[in-house]
Amino acid sequence: MRAAVLHSPNEPLTIEQIDTPAVLEPHEVRVATAAVGICHSDLHVVDGRVARPMPIVLGHEASGIVTEVGSAVDDVVPGDHVVACFVVFCGECRMCLSGRPAMCQNREATMRASDVEPRLSQGGREVHQWTNIAGFAEEMVLHRNAVTVIDDRMPLDLAAMLGCAVATGVGSARKVAAVAPGDHVVVIGAGGVGLNVCQGAAAAGAATVIALDRSDERLALAAERFGATHVVNTAAVADPAALIRELTDGGADHVFEAVGIPALIGLALDATARGGSVWAVGVFGDTAEIAFPAGQLHSGKGVHGVRAGSLEPQRDLPALVEDYLAGRLELEALAGRRIRLDEINDGIADLVAGVGARTLVVF
Repeated sequence: MRAAVLHSPNEPLTIEQIDTPAVLEPHEVRVATAAVGICHSDLHVVDGRVARPMPIVLGHEASGIVTEVGSAVDDVVPGDHVVACFVVFCGECRMCLSGRPAMCQNREATMRASDVEPRLSQGGREVHQWTNIAGFAEEMVLHRNAVTVIDDRMPLDLAAMLGCAVATGVGSARKVAAVAPGDHVVVIGAGGVGLNVCQGAAAAGAATVIALDRSDERLALAAERFGATHVVNTAAVADPAALIRELTDGGADHVFEAVGIPALIGLALDATARGGSVWAVGVFGDTAEIAFPAGQLHSGKGVHGVRAGSLEPQRDLPALVEDYLAGRLELEALAGRRIRLDEINDGIADLVAGVGARTLVVF
């Protein structure tokens, strides 16, 4: 099959022929990829902020159709439409058993053993699988717990975005922060995840949803389609935090950092009300450090890490599909360009430039 392979950080991806195993392990499924989103987390591997073994196939929010299942898989069948996402869980550790699969402590249990043929290879050499998904490829071989069966009325191109951008954004607002009616909310970054934080906060009844970004295009999307009540272009405002405090009578109850830039945590704290919370949703990189004045803590403010919007795939993804089919979830406006696999470097360039919300590779 064809896949987009990264051989070294800060180099273009190359479209190459790679191999998948002819025989599945008992708990695996084979999926013909329908679509995959290009996310900032993928970009962080490309630019070296997140170090991973090379060569590697990126892509961690994908959709497709099951073509084969392993001998121990009895709840997924060929022909099923599925979403593949990076919350691949063992189902048996303390975190999984307590209903927190996004915090799985034993993801190694969902991988192939080192003495078994790898899921991806080229000339006998392993090609690594980003987040155990590797969606920038025509076919995915995955652990059964990497996929969730969805209603086949759901368009598969839009379904791909559920696996990261939508689940992380909506889940961060609804599940993690538990935004309540009347709350004041700020979202720093109006990309794929940030727009969905706006959408989740608005659906939860927030009185104010303020989106911050440097892109007028994304800010317009936030206001027109994703529930933002106010937008702030940080390139044009000298003191965004002061403006936010003015708009919210002293600061926001919840501020979400959805970019992954450590310095923005300082802005987030400055925009937060006494006793409010900052939610670090963005991926900051392996070596990033965050510093802020301890006085912020004495004001009762908290800084909290977020992983995948505390996604429970088997429960939350079908619920998101139901919301979309019922007209309660905006997805069409989230999908920007739809490109071919061999245009993937153009899609990455768009991401770097901040063009559009989510670029989709469609097979």
